[in-house]
Amino acid sequence: MKKLLMGSLIAATALAGCGVDASTQVKDTSYDGTYLKIGVIGEQPDLQEKNVKFSTLSFEDLEDTNRISSQFDAVFITKDNLKQADEEKYVKVYQKLDIPTFFLETTKGFLPFVSEDLTYTNASELEHSYASGYLQGKKDRYRYWEYGLNNDQKNDQIIKDVYSQIFKTVAEVKE
Repeated sequence: MKKLLMGSLIAATALAGCGVDASTQVKDTSYDGTYLKIGVIGEQPDLQEKNVKFSTLSFEDLEDTNRISSQFDAVFITKDNLKQADEEKYVKVYQKLDIPTFFLETTKGFLPFVSEDLTYTNASELEHSYASGYLQGKKDRYRYWEYGLNNDQKNDQIIKDVYSQIFKTVAEVKE
């Protein structure tokens, strides 16, 4: 009887360790908040969100900060455009926008884009960084956001979750 009980305890303990780690699971999240209009410099994200509309922008479009701020809730700049986004002439553009700018798939945060003395090439790598957001406030105040991938794993579901978090941030700023 003792052997059966001991065997059952060992088996139960071993099986308890076989479960799926909850920290690696990402629940299926979709953004279901207020309607958002996002301007995108680069390829538009492959997402099917009901309440989010993407429109393609160019860097030249972005320079008309009043129009962009009135037509969109945020601007996304994709990975392939980060080097151009780092050009010094755009520092003032990001600072004049009344909406947040999100730099997607950056591993260097938002500082290289909003600091005249720091370049994307020379900026330090940030651990766990996937996207960064920036919004200039009044005077020397600003807001920023950093988003990482769950357990630094890159798959469609985890990336979709990051976008959902970004959309929630944009909606909060919009309020």
